[in-house]
Amino acid sequence: MFYDIESALSAISKRTSSNTFALKQFSQLMEDLGNPQYQLNCLHIAGTNGKGSTANYLRSVLETAGYKTGLFTSPHLMVHNDRFRINNVFISDEDLLMYINRTIPYWDKYSLTMFEIDMLMAIWYFLDQQVEWVVFEVGLGGRLDATNVIFGRVCVITNIGFDHMEFLGDTLGKIAFEKAGIIKPGSVVFTGVEGDEPLSVISQVSRDRGCPLTVIETNIASTLVGWKQSYEYKGLTVELKSVAKYQVKNSALAIEVLLFMRDRAWISLSDEQLLKGIWDANWLGRFEVLSEHPLIIIDGAHNEHGIKALTQSLSSLPRPLITIFSALKDKETDKMLSMLVDVSDDVIVCEFDFYRAQKAEILGKGFNVTVIPEFPLAYQEGLLRSRGGTLLITGSLYFISVVRACIMNR
Repeated sequence: MFYDIESALSAISKRTSSNTFALKQFSQLMEDLGNPQYQLNCLHIAGTNGKGSTANYLRSVLETAGYKTGLFTSPHLMVHNDRFRINNVFISDEDLLMYINRTIPYWDKYSLTMFEIDMLMAIWYFLDQQVEWVVFEVGLGGRLDATNVIFGRVCVITNIGFDHMEFLGDTLGKIAFEKAGIIKPGSVVFTGVEGDEPLSVISQVSRDRGCPLTVIETNIASTLVGWKQSYEYKGLTVELKSVAKYQVKNSALAIEVLLFMRDRAWISLSDEQLLKGIWDANWLGRFEVLSEHPLIIIDGAHNEHGIKALTQSLSSLPRPLITIFSALKDKETDKMLSMLVDVSDDVIVCEFDFYRAQKAEILGKGFNVTVIPEFPLAYQEGLLRSRGGTLLITGSLYFISVVRACIMNR
């Protein structure tokens, strides 16, 4: 038993995934507990990128419409507590400690990882708090992810790109099959996936399981005005507190789901509540403007697909554009860095304290970039070089979490 939250979190964080990626033990635990997760009304969100943002748009609108809404996401950006939210309020330290202690008897018996412990706690917490809807963001893949013990009344697959290929496969079709693993008989499926190969896999899985599939229009034109953008969708004029073009697609996907839920009378929702919920949805660490003078933007574009989407939103930013980048060892960092070098006036690579983080020297090898391993020094240099323009800090979500705390504390 733990008596303080620091030692409890320290203990669970050491329970990292082994080389095996499976759901058998965790599914068995849930079965032995009587499958309490089936008492929750769930929306299940998978995809290579945009899962968190799409989940957040759904959460925000449901709350605006008056529903007590749970949200489970990972990794955390500020503190471990932010993985578990009800009406966008993080779980308290006291509750988190209590739930961690409640999970201890199962740790070794079922070889639980930190993420599985988190998932178990989320289920208990949302049930105890009697939430009306819960939005679950997949951690990795879908089919074998710990979140896949739930039944998603609505399943959303945002997009498919190359990421975590050692677990998910080396083709877009194989990766799509893993993501589509969240689809279960009785679910309704929505996707923003482009490309014939992944889309045909998702269509096939939906058909096999008897689930209706909606593919949303992904080429939506938007207008930028200052630090916001707007677009027309389904007869609605949608306004976003973000200039990131990729948020148009994420929000449209959420709107498509919410309109379906309204049509089915699963929820009561006015157009005004829908638009207000979308406008109010801020997702930290995603094209987040930390400061306007000097202009500092952080974005957790943590894979090739994410960097590509990010670069499409940079043309309107003031120059010079200086980028600070850091990433994990298991990412295709050469492709990511190549895109950033193409669109930036200067790129600085650094590193951060995390067991999967790549060394700055290895990151920058073969590129015309500045290597400054320590982030505080890289940050000072970035501020200096970007004077009058933009400082963009991007890469791993774990890196963005460290960066955000560092800059906010200053």
